[in-house]
Amino acid sequence: MGMFLSMTSIVGKTKGEVANSLSNYAKTGGGGLEKENLSIDNNNCCVIEEVNGNTTVFNPYAYLEWDKSSEFISRDLNAPVFSFHIHDGDLWMYVLFVNGEIVDQFNPIPGYWDENISEEEIRSWKGNSKTIAKYVSSVKPADIERYLVHWDLDADENRKAYADDEFVQEDWQLLDFMKKLNLPYPLNDDGTPKGETFKLWTKELPL
Repeated sequence: MGMFLSMTSIVGKTKGEVANSLSNYAKTGGGGLEKENLSIDNNNCCVIEEVNGNTTVFNPYAYLEWDKSSEFISRDLNAPVFSFHIHDGDLWMYVLFVNGEIVDQFNPIPGYWDENISEEEIRSWKGNSKTIAKYVSSVKPADIERYLVHWDLDADENRKAYADDEFVQEDWQLLDFMKKLNLPYPLNDDGTPKGETFKLWTKELPL
């Protein structure tokens, strides 16, 4: 089995603001959020890190509400919020919410779950570098547009989008993308928490 992970990255909001908003989300489902020194392997451990005024939540591995909580936080804080996901080590993807509404989304293999999806659905997952740059002032479209391409699984695409990238067209290319957007990745290279750890629980993710 490949890697499964999800993160919520909030543009222009502090760790305190994000933690408070995530707590509000958890409470809507009878859950909560509390600071606690936890291992990343704990089913309820999330990690929150702020760098240069942007904040990322690394969700618990068993957490399945990443889009729902990202949407909530976006509306609650009136902020651009990326819902990031790596699926089974096969791809990375995002949905970008602004004030609770989807304004952009990207999946390099749009037919991953259904090969018979419509052309309209395929186009909806293209991603738009200009839209991102509208909400992330620190980035220019040319800095990220090469990431937003559909992967040809039958071709050898073992190449980097940009010369200074660390990864090629693979799941961890997400980290290069986040770096260009000045969004923190809350884990160290060895997988240990870099940011502050919290215990998160909801109805769908009980203690």
